[in-house]
Amino acid sequence: MKRHPWLIPIPTLKRGENYLKFELDIEELGGTRQEVRENLLFKELVGPLRVELAIVRSGENILVNGRVRFQTRLVCAICGKEFEREFCEKLATEFISENDTANSKNRELATEELNRILLRGNQLNLASVVHDAIHLAIPIAPKCRPDCTIAFPSKEPYDTIKSYTS
Repeated sequence: MKRHPWLIPIPTLKRGENYLKFELDIEELGGTRQEVRENLLFKELVGPLRVELAIVRSGENILVNGRVRFQTRLVCAICGKEFEREFCEKLATEFISENDTANSKNRELATEELNRILLRGNQLNLASVVHDAIHLAIPIAPKCRPDCTIAFPSKEPYDTIKSYTS
């Protein structure tokens, strides 16, 4: 059976801090190179995902902090040119045991509880944490460079948008 680096057996984590580094392809997480299909300006992921984590085991809960680095090929929303960009996104999630959620089934979550994931079984599954970081990092309207100017200088940006919507 193949061991997946994003599936961490909880019994192997010592109390306190645990450090972990790994590389993987998005396909290993069940995704594709064209992962962010809903964004028409996203072309593909280029190369591996590089993940660095500090995992703190405290009682029955586990805190995960770290970074995921990845390269993408995008299309500039201003000039239409394809370009590559590297991302380094923070990861911060708390995995909580089912015991901590027993009394919280019928209540609204507080803001600080939104980044919590329920622990099920004896493995820490980081696939959704890495997947979400990628999706949230991709800008809706990427620019190839900060000073990229509009491709239609004779029109106002509003007129260009208006022509697509009317």
